Amino acid sequence: MKTEEQIKEQLSKLLKESNIDYGKILALSNELSKFDKDNIRFSVDAGVIDRLGNELVARQETAVSELIKNSFDADATDVKLTFINSSIVGGTLIIEDNGVGMSIEQLINGFMRISSTDKVRNPYSELYHRKRAGQKGIGRFAVQRLGRKLTIITKTHNLEEASCLTIDWDNYVGDKNLTDITNPIKKIECDGVSGTKLIIDKLRDKWTEAAIKRIYRYVSDIMQPFPLSLSRQSNNIDPGFKTYFFVSDGNGDRKIVDEKIMIYDHAVAIIDGEIDDNHFAKYSVNSDKLGVHFSDDIGVDPDDKNTPFDQIKNVKFRAYYFIYESSLIPKMHMNAIKRIANMSGGIRLYRNGFRVLPYGEPGDDWLSLDLSTRRRSILPVHQNLSFFGFVEINDNSGNFEETSSREGLMNNDALMQLQNFTYRSIVNAVIKIAEVRNKKIVSGQEKSDDGNWEKIEIRVKNIALTLEELDKALESENESIVTKRRRRKNINKIKRNIAAVKKLQKLELDRTFKERSMLRVLSSVGLTIGQFVHEIKYHLDNIQDDIRTLMDDLKNEMNALNRLTILDKNFASFSTYMSYFDNVISLNIVKELKPIEMRSVVRPFIQSINSDAVKSGIKFEEPKFYGYNLYTTPMHPSEWSSILFNFYTNSKKAIKRIGDPGKILIECGSNDKFIYLEFSDTGDGISKENEERIFDEFFTTTSQSSLESIEQKNEITGTGLGLKIVKDIVVSYKGNIMVVSAKNEYSTCIRVEIPKANDKELENLI
Repeated sequence: MKTEEQIKEQLSKLLKESNIDYGKILALSNELSKFDKDNIRFSVDAGVIDRLGNELVARQETAVSELIKNSFDADATDVKLTFINSSIVGGTLIIEDNGVGMSIEQLINGFMRISSTDKVRNPYSELYHRKRAGQKGIGRFAVQRLGRKLTIITKTHNLEEASCLTIDWDNYVGDKNLTDITNPIKKIECDGVSGTKLIIDKLRDKWTEAAIKRIYRYVSDIMQPFPLSLSRQSNNIDPGFKTYFFVSDGNGDRKIVDEKIMIYDHAVAIIDGEIDDNHFAKYSVNSDKLGVHFSDDIGVDPDDKNTPFDQIKNVKFRAYYFIYESSLIPKMHMNAIKRIANMSGGIRLYRNGFRVLPYGEPGDDWLSLDLSTRRRSILPVHQNLSFFGFVEINDNSGNFEETSSREGLMNNDALMQLQNFTYRSIVNAVIKIAEVRNKKIVSGQEKSDDGNWEKIEIRVKNIALTLEELDKALESENESIVTKRRRRKNINKIKRNIAAVKKLQKLELDRTFKERSMLRVLSSVGLTIGQFVHEIKYHLDNIQDDIRTLMDDLKNEMNALNRLTILDKNFASFSTYMSYFDNVISLNIVKELKPIEMRSVVRPFIQSINSDAVKSGIKFEEPKFYGYNLYTTPMHPSEWSSILFNFYTNSKKAIKRIGDPGKILIECGSNDKFIYLEFSDTGDGISKENEERIFDEFFTTTSQSSLESIEQKNEITGTGLGLKIVKDIVVSYKGNIMVVSAKNEYSTCIRVEIPKANDKELENLI
């Protein structure tokens, strides 16, 4: 170890040299600081980069979405992603945008500074005043998570040359000081005004086309497709943000196309609406196919189009209207558009540029379009499947706040006015189109002698009414005071009855939920017992063979001793295996749901099943837990036993089919709303066409032709119910289950996402 004087002398020499070695000066300065007897300092191990990358960005899809969000934050209008030879580990991903770029100072103080406060100090972008989307400080860990090498080429509009920074993440290993590792940077010639290009080499995971499409759909959903409003905070108009995905596999670049963009060309009409800065509203309908170009004002009062929407302003919407008739949509596209509408149809809601769930999800009828269609208040088609659209709200005043559970917006007067404005604008536009097409609008409408439907005035009512609006409606009736009092009394009685019915309905829903939960538990137990019967038969056969051999070999003491040893191991394995099932059955006595910490279910499962895995030539890798307090929403413990056991039996069969020893890895972590578990194996994989089907009822890849073939193979046959039950469990808790891209040497990875436990649920746990 060098003395303080030796370090000072070496530093002095280095500072006098013409070509200064800054890395050595920094390393010596750090060494010199250790001689400070009055102060001590934190040091950072270089391995922290790898650990933070895995814990903060566990999934490759999350990593890519964060980098796209960073392009959005940089005021890019286009970002292009090219996956080069990415179907295998070691490929390349290039992400390039036309944003504002970074100067060397911004690279040093932003990207190269861990826990930078730039996005905290500047929550809005400088050019289009977009609200920042990326999580603070996640970008650098996202690129580390994706690949082993990163090249950043970035240029600002006021510089002629670009900066080129190269980072080799393999240099960031343990037992090194973080500040001792250098990353070369240089100036290069670069085309374009401004922007950033990330070249991520030596990808750590393989990217299937299904995974690329999944992240494309995810990014397309969470970010508003294009802005309807001008940027009010600056003089620059935000032209929107588009992502383009390409796959390059040696045969040129192939574009991943968004089907929804293509089908817009077949819309019958485009319906637009706006509430301006002064709370006044209007809507318009435009159709080149029908020659319709119409606009009109609309008021909060259905009978007065000039009344302002006093609770909301700066709102816009656009809806593409489809009528599924062969005269309006080509037959070759009809089924495809209907299929996409079933998945993505309806009117979505974006607040400050980002999606608000569950509005516009399949089954969500927040604008009562499906309800109105069922009631046949007007006859022209106007259900959710007839529209692809979205509402844009720029909410700087806080009128539209999300609920604490992030499940929609607070139900207040502002939301009611938004619903009424959007619904009535769309329905009025639909009526206008029906008039132009000479279609019947309401029942009872009659045709004139010339074959045209008679002209009628339609009053489209509000779909959401406050109590004050109900009172106003009551007072406006032209009736006597006695009649009004009688009606008010009846209405109050109805309100009380409705409240009582709601209370009973809630009790019934709770009872039904508990009943369904127990039915799932019993189904899980049935599958578990089926596997148990099979496995106990296997153990009993082995034990019986050992006993018979032992009886024949009693005369030979050495053979008897060997057989007794084997018999002892078989019984020990059997006891361990049986204890797992005994625990599952015991847990079913407890009907109470409680938050589940992932370590408490994963580790006992591996411990109990490991002997069977070893016997089957399967190695359980050490499970990985990214973070602490990984508590799910309250669940029944046996439900996780069923999930893990079904995953294991499927992996076991998949590994057996390849005929070689296999591995299983379980990873757990958390993201914004969910606790996730990923179950990976090295089996024969899942074909692309079956990635969605494996969760369907009775779908199996292991069915046998006869009972004899099952007995000969000595393995439990697939019923096609296991993963269906797992999916039902997950969906019942508003979670997600999907096949995702497998990491490294693994061939299959199934990901389960369950909502996190909230503070109240964790308090009850204590």
